[in-house]
Amino acid sequence: MKKITTIVLMTTLVASVFAGDNATATVDAVVQANLALTNTASVDFGTLQPTSTPIIDPKNASHTDVTAPTVGTFTLTGAAGQVVAVTEGGAVTLGDGTNTMTFTPDLEGHATTQGSATDVGATITLDGSGNFLFWLGGDLGTLTNQPAGAYASDNVTNGSGDWSLSVEYN
Repeated sequence: MKKITTIVLMTTLVASVFAGDNATATVDAVVQANLALTNTASVDFGTLQPTSTPIIDPKNASHTDVTAPTVGTFTLTGAAGQVVAVTEGGAVTLGDGTNTMTFTPDLEGHATTQGSATDVGATITLDGSGNFLFWLGGDLGTLTNQPAGAYASDNVTNGSGDWSLSVEYN
């Protein structure tokens, strides 16, 4: 009997030495809402005098040497409260096929109110509903006897292309 007891005891010890264990891990993911940036109005200086210094204030507070201008507007929607990196285009050349002028942009932004807008930095934060608004104004410098013509950034002959705004989650 002693032999049988020893074999049973050794089998129990061997089984506990080789016994395994396991654990589990939860896997989570949060998919953010797509960022949607929409241009709802383009910048329009209207009709200008050839020696003016046209300025459009993006806050729509005051304008210089322009009558009834259109401030450019953009609407951004995404995930509420998230930080978004903003990359804005620089100066744009407007052409009429022969002559040019330079548009220097001024971009302002706020979650809801144009009058409360401030200069847009490298990042912005979407509001609790996932919204942010941008307003684009700027100036054309001092027009020194600027030749008459219809000038546009998308003029295929000598415009530099439209002004751009890009956003991505930070």
